Amino acid sequence: MSERERKIVIVGPGAMGCLFAGLLDAPGREVWLLDKDAERAALIAKQGVIVESGGARSVHRVRVTSDPHGPGAAGLIVICVKAYDTAHAAERSRPLAGPDTLVLSLQNGLGNVETLVRIFGPDRALGGTTAQGANLVAPGHVRHAGRGETVIGEPGAGVKRADKIAALFHQSGIETATTNDLEALIWSKLVINAAINPLTAILGVKNGALPGSAAARELMARAVDETVKICDKKGIRLLFPDPLEKALAVARATAENISSMLADVRARKRTEIREINGAVAREAAALAMSAPANATLAQLVSALEETYAARI
Repeated sequence: MSERERKIVIVGPGAMGCLFAGLLDAPGREVWLLDKDAERAALIAKQGVIVESGGARSVHRVRVTSDPHGPGAAGLIVICVKAYDTAHAAERSRPLAGPDTLVLSLQNGLGNVETLVRIFGPDRALGGTTAQGANLVAPGHVRHAGRGETVIGEPGAGVKRADKIAALFHQSGIETATTNDLEALIWSKLVINAAINPLTAILGVKNGALPGSAAARELMARAVDETVKICDKKGIRLLFPDPLEKALAVARATAENISSMLADVRARKRTEIREINGAVAREAAALAMSAPANATLAQLVSALEETYAARI
């Protein structure tokens, strides 16, 4: 393995970015964490990336910087920022990209892979989803809330590049599969996020509270139904036969998880609602369809954001 291939740069020090930095840290690898905030980068560099998992605590002395020119060309760049920051993060990451560098999005929402294709080209961009659960305790300090499969795919046909990254992840104990239908993978994650995330944010509850509420289940069903109809219109075949039951099963399996959208609302930060339910509503409009449940959920979460200062 060449020096460049050993180098992995995680872009974004949020819960998932810190978790993957910790998981991928291993002898023989050079793992970097790229932050846009110099002060926070210095703090994390001093303390290390802290990962709590199953009652144990590990400290990973990965390299942390706010300077995208610092690490040099990497073998792999993993984009873990919020979806609304993808374009900015990808542009900042250009100095990290050599001729053979692969760039992987493990983000929520639509449009992330397309952004990477535009900036880095289709031969270097990959997309994926992960069912790893993580909650940020403090800057650089993450609690591993649950293990789950990560799936990686490439724009267009083929899995050769995705297989290479999957093998790398497997070496770190990250359960990883590949798919030759990246669009179906991303929409399959979207339909679940659209059903769970906004309701947890609006209601202020953990994922596991949703299946036990008849009203919440009805709203989930409406959001799912609208998303499925868009997929049918676009010819996208989801990865599971019953999307609503899948969303309910995910909510039960991650019962104690605080969704990223609820975490953002609690921290009074911008959420990814525009890239999730808002994206569903926009896709529906582009197809001369309607998605009133998704549009309403998007408006409600947006209203939450706009009234943070007035919260009592």
